[in-house]
Amino acid sequence: MAIMTRKIFQELAEVQQYPCVSIYIPTERAGDNKKTRIRFKNQIQNVRDELHQRGMQGNHVLEMTHPLEMLYEDTEIWRHMSDGLAVFLNPGKFAYSTFPIRFKDYAEVNTRFYLLPLMPVFNGDGRFFILPLSLNQVRLLEGTRDHVTEIPVDDLIPQTLEDTVGSDYEERSLQFRSGQTGGAQGMYHGQGRGKDFKKDEIIKHLREVDKSLMEVLQGHNAPLVLACVDSIFSLYRKVSSYSPLFKKNISGNPDELSMQELHKKAWPLLEKYFMKHRDEALKLYDFLSSKGRAATIIDDIYNASEEGRVETLFVEKGKQLFGVYDKENGRVEIHKEKNATNYCLLDMAAKNTFLQGGRVYLLDKEEFPEKEALMAATLRY
Repeated sequence: MAIMTRKIFQELAEVQQYPCVSIYIPTERAGDNKKTRIRFKNQIQNVRDELHQRGMQGNHVLEMTHPLEMLYEDTEIWRHMSDGLAVFLNPGKFAYSTFPIRFKDYAEVNTRFYLLPLMPVFNGDGRFFILPLSLNQVRLLEGTRDHVTEIPVDDLIPQTLEDTVGSDYEERSLQFRSGQTGGAQGMYHGQGRGKDFKKDEIIKHLREVDKSLMEVLQGHNAPLVLACVDSIFSLYRKVSSYSPLFKKNISGNPDELSMQELHKKAWPLLEKYFMKHRDEALKLYDFLSSKGRAATIIDDIYNASEEGRVETLFVEKGKQLFGVYDKENGRVEIHKEKNATNYCLLDMAAKNTFLQGGRVYLLDKEEFPEKEALMAATLRY
């Protein structure tokens, strides 16, 4: 399953071809997800029913939704879920990914993919990676404020020092030997094995880890927190090519910590980092509103998002507003409910904003800067 990147998000957002199928379901990290698969099967049927209702013939419906059926049948994939699954399908594209986000059940057939629930992946609740790194094991975790999941990397990243420098090295957990001075060659002691390892061999291994990790995280800009002993962190910082590497590590032997324990230690390090811009934007909203650089009227926000003028967009979490946009006249037509020709205006404004460099935050009602609005925006000009 591909990790969601800005590039993949952009590719999905730029599709305008009927039918675009978007499915969201909550999943479980452990087990075979039998109940979740039943929910997914029900969503497949909902999609097929809607395609039938819109005039697609039975054999074409089955052909169109065949990738969904194949995903449903793949029991191995369902054993490696996170907190939520998002699936996107149209005649030219099939993409799916797990997320550390607890989605609500939702399926939609439209001329565009529905991407609003993915906004917390990039903003707001924060998306980050944790790299538990010892010289005996390498793991990769993906997390948000409330959830965490493991990304399988056993076959993608060298796991041990032995993988990099040869079979003479069979250490367990390693720690830097104190007392090195001057220009002495740094040595590491393997606990329980009685072996010493030269600093340049450790660095060689860390370079290989970094090289492989960059391939896995290509296109990402989410913070990466290392979980490792301090001496390894000091070396890794010097070889890392990943610019959002976080300045502090989770200190200690990560092999002794579970995924949940690592997440519990990581979020306090990152909370201020993630909340800083959101809190600043909320504080700035009132000031910019007095200067005519804020908007709550749907037409104004939508026009500004089309023109790339939205700096920050706030959307009330869990809400939808269906309608269509008349680009020629710059007007939004709001409908009471979803139908075959309209789309979620909140989703479209969010996509426009995000793809043109703005930030999008999904907020609970009590956090919202304008209590009677579903959207509020600060404007660049």
